[in-house]
Amino acid sequence: MNAADELRNAADKLRALATAAQKELDTGDYWACYDPAIAWRDGLTNGMGGASGDLAAVLPPAAVTELARWLRSAARDAREIGPDPHAVAVARAVNGSTP
Repeated sequence: MNAADELRNAADKLRALATAAQKELDTGDYWACYDPAIAWRDGLTNGMGGASGDLAAVLPPAAVTELARWLRSAARDAREIGPDPHAVAVARAVNGSTP
């Protein structure tokens, strides 16, 4: 698999996860008690706690969607001008792959 493929795969994975998480946030009973503007942050901080909850809380579906858009853009760039090593590193972390 080349770098552009890795980047596209990571973007697709993140977009699917963000879409599913947003749907759950909008319709799930767990989230109903939270103010929609801060539901993601508060729900994860309360549900997970600690540094893991804090980290997850700062990556709401909207942020993950933008990250997916960046990876998709990096995939196009990888084909045209060569891969950004930082974008590829992020993609590999998302994909659970190694060089």
